[in-house]
Amino acid sequence: MDYKSIKKFTMKILNSLKTLTTGNKKLPQTASGLALATHPQSGTDAASHIEIGAGSNAHSSVGSAAKPARMETRGLTVMYGKATGVHNISIPIHTRKVTALIGPSGCGKTTFLRALNRMHDLTRIARVTGEVLLDGKNIYDSDINPVLIRRRIGMVFQKPTPFPTMSIFDNVVAGLKLVGIRNRSILNEACEKALRQAALFDEVKDRLGDAAVSLSGGQQQRLSIARALAVEPEVLLMDEPTSSLDPQATNRIEELIHSLKKEVTIVIITHNMQQAARVSDYTAFFYMGKLVEMGKTKSLFTNPRQKKTEEYITGRFG
Repeated sequence: MDYKSIKKFTMKILNSLKTLTTGNKKLPQTASGLALATHPQSGTDAASHIEIGAGSNAHSSVGSAAKPARMETRGLTVMYGKATGVHNISIPIHTRKVTALIGPSGCGKTTFLRALNRMHDLTRIARVTGEVLLDGKNIYDSDINPVLIRRRIGMVFQKPTPFPTMSIFDNVVAGLKLVGIRNRSILNEACEKALRQAALFDEVKDRLGDAAVSLSGGQQQRLSIARALAVEPEVLLMDEPTSSLDPQATNRIEELIHSLKKEVTIVIITHNMQQAARVSDYTAFFYMGKLVEMGKTKSLFTNPRQKKTEEYITGRFG
């Protein structure tokens, strides 16, 4: 099948999204045929892009009118022995916004995400250079405790990760107990707050003592999110959090993301272009370990500045 046939087939599938609406307003269509929902606080400045030229890393013009980014990377490179996972990535991660990372499998998205809260410290052959700044402080400085960083920058993994021998309650408060909090009233309050934030409390409030593994897959993923939220992180990293869920559970997680960004900065990896369009304010496209382009989501999907970005979002590869 040639490129024109592939594109025609892709467009035929994606045209089904044209009837989607937000309230009574028809969703604008992107260059790739995606229906792009616009949400409150989601900017659409077409000039807001980071892009990369041949042999050089991206330069930022994102968010020139936005609030200063509370978190950003500068020249971030991750090596596994002699192999490069990501190379020289410099991007802002805007406060209380959702940033989506897209790109084909193996392009460096998860490597980049794990670098944002020092998860690579747990991999012996991994070496990180460059900076990850949180409130202007490099989290890789020698005086920084990585355990405290992971409390400020939480992680939700691709598949639900409940602790199988623990109850629902103990799963949620595990992080608090790890840092020495034992007061029952504090733990009860934190558990209820986190479960409410994760839109799970009403479903489990009468069985908090039950095993976490008794929950459905979608509930287990929301439980994992609640556990991350219980320690009140400032940033939440999500690695394909809906990839193993059915459409109904996926919709619940996406609704949750929109709710959470009022309080927490979110970075999410997704292979689903429609999901990136629905949930994110900013999107960064990775390819072969490098940042190709970053911009406000609507701008990047409707007017990509790099040919490689357009080829990816129209389904030519990936």
